[in-house]
Parts: sequence; structure tokens; C-alpha cells
Amino acid sequence: MGGRRYVVRALLGCAVVGLLGGCSASASPSAAPTTSVSSGNVAAGQPQSYLYWANDVADGSIGRANLDGTGVNEKFISGLSGPCGVAVVGSFIYWANLGSNPAVGSTIGRANLDGTGVNLSFITGVAAPCGVASDGTHLYWANTTEGEGSTIGRANLDGTGVNENFISGAQGPCGVAVEGTHVYWANEGYNATGSTIGRANLDGTGVNESFIGGAFAPCGVAVDSTHVYWGNETTSNGAGTTIGRANLDGTGVNQQFITGAQGPCVM
Repeated sequence: MGGRRYVVRALLGCAVVGLLGGCSASASPSAAPTTSVSSGNVAAGQPQSYLYWANDVADGSIGRANLDGTGVNEKFISGLSGPCGVAVVGSFIYWANLGSNPAVGSTIGRANLDGTGVNLSFITGVAAPCGVASDGTHLYWANTTEGEGSTIGRANLDGTGVNENFISGAQGPCGVAVEGTHVYWANEGYNATGSTIGRANLDGTGVNESFIGGAFAPCGVAVDSTHVYWGNETTSNGAGTTIGRANLDGTGVNQQFITGAQGPCVM
């Protein structure tokens, strides 16, 4: 999972992200922040916004830039361990510490939007978390570690009420996204053998690990008001080349919605 960089295009609060080769990104307000809606590892808010991303390497960091691409700061928050996924809610930025070579991270980090108040262990005891998202009330993340880590975790935004097994039975999940009524995750599978997108109600009921099938080691998931997107990262012939899309109710599946990618991971 290390060494990835995701590029984000945010439109009206939703985003689709493609893999270029550090991790994920998020747009958020710099002043008078309101609660931002997080889509996978992407969030957008008003009034003045920044783009945030996670540089997923051993000496990892959270980067920040203005939305016009100026003011780039690759070390806006530094000293992280393979961060994977960023979410912005209200006055805070959150990220998952996946760990790097091997992926043995065990915390969710948090900081103020101006980069102060960094807490690398805001939530502890997680299992190689990959991706973080919020519905404005809770944080969600995917525990990628095999065995006990085959879960989606959840906690309150203040770090209390941690439930590492909020949703169990996932298969090497990588990436998580939320919309008004549901949480989604990509079952990448151990050794990239997964093929489904999972979905559940925001209260953890109605779990469907095979909500969307036929994917190819899906990596990352994002949603907008009408669709869910994922990256088909790997095929039997090597790196995957497509972005998949479906309606939010799981119909209209198109595994080749976008072609020509290179091992894509949507966040």
C-alpha cells in the first residue's frame, strides 16, 4: 500500500481520485469552518478552501495547498507512519496511520486545520487502517489486517465510543466512504484477490459484503449524490486499468466506466 499518491478533483463536495504513484486528498475550509461532508478520503467545505493529501511513505506527512495549486506544503503535518486517507470535519483534519513496510499502523491521527494540535494517537488499537471518512457525527475507517482486522471501525468525532468491530466480515478492506444513509468499503482482499464493494446502514445494520460484485481487487471507494466509484487495481494479468461506477442502489454496474488507468485506487 505504500508509495501511493492520489490526485483529487472536487466538484460540489464530491470527488473522484486516481492513483499516480503518496495517498489521498481532502479539501476543507480555512476560516469559519462548517462540518464538511467526507466522501471516502475527500471532503469539501466553504468558504476559503485548501486541498489536503497524505504522503504514504515511511517518513510520511500530510500535505496542503490552495485549491488553485499554489502554496504547496508537502510537510504541513510531518512525522507520520504511512498515512493513508484524509478526512476533514469542522475544525479538524483526521488521517489513518496505515504504517509502511510492513503496514502495521495502529492509530487514527487528528490535528487542527491550521496544522497545530497534532495528535498521532487520537484513536488507538486499530489494525493497519486504510482510509477514513465521516458522516459529520462519526469517523469510519477500514482495518486492513487479516483476521481480527477484517472490519470497519467507527468512533465519535471526539475519539470516544471506539468500536473496532462496528462492521465485521470484510475482506482486506481498503478505503471507506459515506453518504446520507450508508457506508461503503472496497473489499480488496488479501493478496489482491477481492472482488466486491460492501455496504451497510450508518448504524451498522443491513451489512452486505457483496453489494457490488465483479470488481478486480477494488482499492478505495468514493461516493457522490448518485453514484459510487472504485478503482480496479489488479487483474490476473497485472495492474488494473479501470475505474468502476454504479448507482447508489447497486444497479447499473460498469466496471469500465473509465479506462486507461494504471493500478488505480479511488479515494
